Amino acid sequence: MAAKKANLQKDFTKFMDYAKDKFKIFGEELSVLAKKSEKEIIRASKRGKIQVDIMGLSMQKEKLYYDIGKKVSSLNAKKKLNISELEPYWKKVRGIELNARKKKRELSAVRGKKKK
Repeated sequence: MAAKKANLQKDFTKFMDYAKDKFKIFGEELSVLAKKSEKEIIRASKRGKIQVDIMGLSMQKEKLYYDIGKKVSSLNAKKKLNISELEPYWKKVRGIELNARKKKRELSAVRGKKKK
């Protein structure tokens, strides 16, 4: 019985040594994988920041186009600007303004009606 216990203990010790070696290798491989993952996360983060920066610059450009359009429209309204290529756009703007005034009058008429 003592010999059986000694063999069992010897087998357990061998298993533990084997398991310890395997866990050490697993830990080392996991460490390498974590470092690779960290590098990839950093790269993805940098890519994301650059994409956000690009979108911010695009928004700045769109706002600038909007501001230029407002300035050009303002100058056109004051008759200080005459660019023949823009005339089709001014006609569209006048048509939209006319329709908006009609809708405002229509809204006023609907609001003015009393419920029965």
